[in-house]
Amino acid sequence: MSIARTLTIAAAAAGVALGGVALAPAAGAATGDTVVINCVGKGQVKPKEIVITCADAGVMVTKIKWSKWTNNEAKGTGTLVWNTCLPKTCVDGIVQNYKAKVTLGRVASGPNISVFSGMTLTFTGGGGPAAADSVSYIIDRPIQ
Repeated sequence: MSIARTLTIAAAAAGVALGGVALAPAAGAATGDTVVINCVGKGQVKPKEIVITCADAGVMVTKIKWSKWTNNEAKGTGTLVWNTCLPKTCVDGIVQNYKAKVTLGRVASGPNISVFSGMTLTFTGGGGPAAADSVSYIIDRPIQ
């Protein structure tokens, strides 16, 4: 199994499935905007950061600059910040940064809301974690 596939599976395992989650209008988003749901369940349009692991913020994309934002896809650039949790614990973990192209997709829709539920990072400047060229994450979170 490839490293990129392993990272994708690990990231997907951390997500919460949208099935059964009641979707409600996202605060702060204009009607019709596709949003990203943050860790407290609020919809955001063009966020400057997306936390992937909400429990500890050990994996996130920061400094995002969006070049495209439509109802079906968003593209930009940012930095993946990854706490390796090595050598022993996440508290003392080594934090690594990787420049990446960010693509949002997998739009999930409900009454009065559409959300991006998938993110792919394509790494520039020497690769990403475990020398991966790209990784994909599922961003499924309950809406408050």
